[in-house]
Amino acid sequence: MLAALLLAGVPAAAQNITTNEAPPKIPFEAWVSAGEAQQIPMSLDVARPRLSILQRMFTQFRVIVPGKALRGLGLPYQLFLVLRLKLGSEWIEEEAVIGTRLQEQLPKGGELEFTIGALVQPGEYTVAVVLWERVSGRRSVTLRRLRVAPIAHDPLPNIARDLPRVEFLQQAVGPNRDFRPELKSRLWLPVATRRPVRLEVLVNFTPSEQYSGSRSVHAINAATMLGMLKVLSQLELSNGSLHVTALDLLRRNVLFEQRNVRELEWIRLRRAIQEANPLTIPLKALERRRENPAFFREVLRSRLLTPANGVTSLAPSAAGPGGNGTHSAPAAVEPFRVFLVVSSPMLFTHGADLAPLPREGDCNCRVYHLQYRVAPSNLWDELPRVMRELEPRRFRLESPMDFRRALAQILADLHQM
Repeated sequence: MLAALLLAGVPAAAQNITTNEAPPKIPFEAWVSAGEAQQIPMSLDVARPRLSILQRMFTQFRVIVPGKALRGLGLPYQLFLVLRLKLGSEWIEEEAVIGTRLQEQLPKGGELEFTIGALVQPGEYTVAVVLWERVSGRRSVTLRRLRVAPIAHDPLPNIARDLPRVEFLQQAVGPNRDFRPELKSRLWLPVATRRPVRLEVLVNFTPSEQYSGSRSVHAINAATMLGMLKVLSQLELSNGSLHVTALDLLRRNVLFEQRNVRELEWIRLRRAIQEANPLTIPLKALERRRENPAFFREVLRSRLLTPANGVTSLAPSAAGPGGNGTHSAPAAVEPFRVFLVVSSPMLFTHGADLAPLPREGDCNCRVYHLQYRVAPSNLWDELPRVMRELEPRRFRLESPMDFRRALAQILADLHQM
């Protein structure tokens, strides 16, 4: 797995070898068994594991090689770093490997920095790093302990049951860094309901208008929404269907739609997000920004009016011949509609149309509002006013753990349907 490589003060002649070349095989376990060595001085820092928005435990390994440690090796340098974890007495097969070739000496004060992100299941691990210079044959071996504690009073204790022990993250930027399409394993999120359910996930990818010029808030908001969407797209409905809609409320656009989701169409979603410039709002959109909440109201209304796919129930009717129902025809059951509205708090412009969507009779629906605060000043939310008549259940979220608790409560509700 390719890791990230940062080159501080390194000449342009530096090349990342493992981008296009297969790394050489080294006797990793034999070198580690021989004990720690520092033929090439380096330092290793292991970040404290934390729960990520993807609902997996994340840690980061940072290896720094000072430029002066390489001066005696001769040019060119061909450095390879290999990192693996051991659980108990067993080495985990997954490894992070990266190599770099340098044709020039590092300038004074320059250094190589290798940064490797990983998703790791709870456990007590040994972290082993081997740094090997191919031309001189010199190597360094460093060992550390890593404890990934289980989540105390975990509301979703089985969510990681199908995940591998460790997954190293690829070097990525932008939406790929936030969504992590390289992760092929899935969370265990079964949804078993007695009645058929049509689950609609509506995600707003734009923060409140007050942050229209803030690149940092837009980046945090996009990362949070993508992470939550990746988790929610892994819900496995045994008696229903999952549908996803991505919205841009500031420009009144539907960015992306996918019906009957089994696997989220990431390439199409990424393209839609990238084409929506987060820092530029067209003049026409600004002139009509009082209509932004009305746009959301119309999207929600259209989803309520969309005919839900009838699901055939094979349960016999009590009114069948002879009163035992054994010969009755299957009956079509209208799916119960569940909406998961995912957004950061939205404050609309003065005079915006905040009239609530009217509820006409029994909507045969339930609405959950996952409101994730993405900045300290992101306090006020007028989106609930638009949904007021639908009596949404709102979850105020400020951390991945808040999201986990909310998800557990929603799943518990769905299991009762």
